Amino acid sequence: MRHGDICIASYPKSGSTWLTLILLLLTRQGDMPKEKDLADTYWWPDWGADYMLTNEQLDAAPDPRLFRSHMPYQLAVGGVPADNPAKYIYMARQPRSVLSSYYNYARDFDTYAGPWEDFLRLFMEGKVWFGDWFDHVQSWWARRDSGNILCLWYEDMKADFDTEVRKIADFAGYSLSGELLAWIRQATTYSSMRDHDLTNMKNADPGKTAPPKQYYRGGQPGAGNGRFTREQSDRFDAWCARRMQETGFDHRVARN
Repeated sequence: MRHGDICIASYPKSGSTWLTLILLLLTRQGDMPKEKDLADTYWWPDWGADYMLTNEQLDAAPDPRLFRSHMPYQLAVGGVPADNPAKYIYMARQPRSVLSSYYNYARDFDTYAGPWEDFLRLFMEGKVWFGDWFDHVQSWWARRDSGNILCLWYEDMKADFDTEVRKIADFAGYSLSGELLAWIRQATTYSSMRDHDLTNMKNADPGKTAPPKQYYRGGQPGAGNGRFTREQSDRFDAWCARRMQETGFDHRVARN
């Protein structure tokens, strides 16, 4: 990793595609990307060989080099963030919303065919891709005061987009005029991302990612609460309470 590199990290289904586009538009300073697919604008080394580059290719890439990862802190792109000059932006989202979105994602990509009840159990047991939600978020949140780590919450982005984007711009070292902010705000709405080929996966390389049945479902906080039965909801709340006690992490865990 080198100065100027920026890596977006998150647990799956926490809004990282949204954040990636925001960061990309910020670094382009008003120029709409000419790439056909968002995945062509960053490197995602933990997602498979098709997203990896040789050292020579990485060295030749122009600044800013953007990376994306779902790894916890200890397995961060480029090694432990405290030991390298890159900047890391971590996006977290409340676990109920993550779980519901993760279930939809796994079903849509044909990586899971079981019932909701079983996926709920697997999630609480940390037996889904990238493990336990609490361990993952806490690994980054505990280092939130490090100079090269910025921790954000999806719910804050939804509640006060302008303030959060200004935080990103200040952290990443990019100017942000009112005009540019307004343009980014419009270009990253749900409808804009759903309809634009850069982000709706219509141009996704089938050799890398099979297009899902449905990629965008609204993304509103609390949208997945209706999937829980009363018993499942109580069980999930009890699991959250236990994991909060075990990990000492209790920030923004309450239901949406």
